[in-house]
Amino acid sequence: MQYYRLRNRLRRVAAPLLGGMLLFSGLVVAADRAEIELVRQGVGKLLGGETPDSIQPSVIQGVYEVMIGPRLVYVSADGKYLLNGKLFDIETREDLTTPKVAKAKARAIEAVGEENMVIFAPEKFEHTVTVFTDIDCGYCRKLHSEIGQYNDLGIRVRYMMFPRAGVGSSSFDKAVAVWCADDRQKAMTLSKAGKQVEQKKCENPIIQHMELGQLLGVTGTPAIFFDDGELLPGYVPAKRMLSYLKAKQSQ
Repeated sequence: MQYYRLRNRLRRVAAPLLGGMLLFSGLVVAADRAEIELVRQGVGKLLGGETPDSIQPSVIQGVYEVMIGPRLVYVSADGKYLLNGKLFDIETREDLTTPKVAKAKARAIEAVGEENMVIFAPEKFEHTVTVFTDIDCGYCRKLHSEIGQYNDLGIRVRYMMFPRAGVGSSSFDKAVAVWCADDRQKAMTLSKAGKQVEQKKCENPIIQHMELGQLLGVTGTPAIFFDDGELLPGYVPAKRMLSYLKAKQSQ
């Protein structure tokens, strides 16, 4: 099985510019192109020569929004200055950054592909959460002990592995064993219960899961992502999770 390369799966395709513009409009576009190139070069220095995924004008004149995977930064039109933080509309007090970052995170998660996740799903479901999990994490085990309740409430759970101890650790080896098992769901449940799972080796996406988790800002487990890219850290009981999901659905 061929697994994705993270940055390639996160890239956007830029739309072509419309032709037939008036001369004045053409000059504006040319100026924008020049600024975008300066921004691209400036950010490229930080990325080791790689190009950002997208560059768009922000609400502030002379400042561009730059997407780097699921991260959003702001860069001056001359490509010399970069701001890493949230942008707020003072009048409306609206956070202009977080919603865009959340959407980018959601796209990054979907780019993984469900074939590269361990999924526990009821026959019919209304909601989906994606959980970065560690086999040896106590609260991850507590959440998984309620996986039946999650499913009974119509919540599908998609797991990605995030062994906090890193590559080569016992937790990492357990994650690989679960992935390489003939029945991943059964192996996950056994391993989360502290039982031994036959140690097998196979091509697996565990490192890619870990890299993505780091890009998404995962610092602990379980890390629960909603469909819109919002992160809810920590263990959440099944009934409370359903309340969260219904509240989001009604927004």
